[in-house]
Amino acid sequence: MPEDLNKLTLNDFRKDPELMFSFLDFFLGFKPYNYQKKFLLACLKTNRIVGKWCRQSGKSTTVAAYCAFRCLIQPTTIIITAPTLTHSSELYSKIRTFMTSKEFIKQKITRLTQTELTINNNSRIKALPSGVEGKSIRGFTADVTIEEEAGLINDEINNKIIMPLIASKKDEGQVIKIGTPETKNHFYRSCFIDPTFSVINITWRDCVSEGQYTQAFVDEQKRNITDVEFETEYEANFIEVLSSFFPLPLVQSSMVNYKLMETL
Repeated sequence: MPEDLNKLTLNDFRKDPELMFSFLDFFLGFKPYNYQKKFLLACLKTNRIVGKWCRQSGKSTTVAAYCAFRCLIQPTTIIITAPTLTHSSELYSKIRTFMTSKEFIKQKITRLTQTELTINNNSRIKALPSGVEGKSIRGFTADVTIEEEAGLINDEINNKIIMPLIASKKDEGQVIKIGTPETKNHFYRSCFIDPTFSVINITWRDCVSEGQYTQAFVDEQKRNITDVEFETEYEANFIEVLSSFFPLPLVQSSMVNYKLMETL
């Protein structure tokens, strides 16, 4: 019932995870696949999560449902970052759809714009682009940070600007990185090197088993794209670009960030 929103706490859901799936179904109309449930459980129980998912597997929808859930359960500030405003706004729009899908949820909204949503328990969700230098992200504090297309956000912005957003939250600040494998930056290290991150890896096989893809579609893609593209897009594997003359680590070690000149 709608009044249960004021009675349940995050600890209630941690003690009984199935309660979260019932909540998502009743309040948001979201029935996750089994692999989406696995990701949601990681978000519920840990504070460092990385989702290495194949294309069109529902990662943004899953994260959007979790964001709506967190904000409804308790006061939470969520900052969504992505390489461009288009990327972050796409995820934000899914959250907004969840939050406006039912009237008794919509009535809780106190502010609703193209990039920001607040509700009457002081929860806030804001979508921002990381851009070239991350200037638009500075100055914010968050309980949860979402890095959409994390593989395209460079190390300097992740380490010096995004991670400090949760610094004052001590052990409670949560970082969620989602994306499809790109270069071997912080996203790669979170997947394979940093032991603090729970890694949820989703491939085309998971999507076929749940009916998100058809086997016919997968077979078509195998015929029409290169092996490297298929490994990256549908196996969700980090693959060195085979056509590169110089190895990726050498290229990255030679990169320098310069400030953009302002237009006169």
